[in-house]
Amino acid sequence: MKAIKIKHPLRNTIFYGFICGLTFVPVSLMFNAFIPWSQAACLTLWFFSTGYALLLSRWGTKNRLSVVFPLLFLLAAIFLIDAMVSYFILALIVISWIRSGICYQETGARGLAVELVLCTSGAVLVQIFTPGSVFAWALGVWLFFLIQTLFFAVFAPAENQQDDSSRLDAFELASRQAERILSDPYSH
Repeated sequence: MKAIKIKHPLRNTIFYGFICGLTFVPVSLMFNAFIPWSQAACLTLWFFSTGYALLLSRWGTKNRLSVVFPLLFLLAAIFLIDAMVSYFILALIVISWIRSGICYQETGARGLAVELVLCTSGAVLVQIFTPGSVFAWALGVWLFFLIQTLFFAVFAPAENQQDDSSRLDAFELASRQAERILSDPYSH
C-alpha cells in the first residue's frame, strides 16, 4: 500500500504563525542579550521567515537550496536596515518572491496580483498598527502569517484538490469507516 503524503499549507501556515507568535518574545529576548533590540527582533523575524520558506519549498516540491539566496539577502538586511517596520516590509517582499517566484511559479499574473495585495495589506497593517511593544510585535507576527494563508485560500495546491478521501487524515477516515459499518451492519 502506497503512503499518501497529505499537505495542508493553509492550516499549517496558521499553526506555524501561531507558534511563531507565541515564541517571538522569548526568542527576541534571547537574541537581545547579545545584539541590540531592533536587530534581535529582525533576526527573530528572519528565523521565522526561514522556517516558512523551508515549508514553502517543501509544499511546492522545490529544492531547499533554491530559497537560500533570498534568505541570505534578508539576513544581510538585518545589519543594513535599522528600522523594524522597514525590515518587516522587506520580509513581506522576500516571502512573496520565494512563494510566487520560486515555489509556486505556475500562478502567473494572478499570483502576482495576489502577492501585491498580500504585501500591500501587510504593509498597511504594520503602518496603521505600528507595534510599540514586544507583545504587539508577537501579535503582528501571527497576523502576518494569517494574511499569508490567503495565498493558499486563492491557490489551493493541486495535491489538495484530489478526491475527498485523500484529503482526510487517518483518524477521520477511520471514523467514517466505523460510522458506515455501524449504520449498515449487514454490508460487510
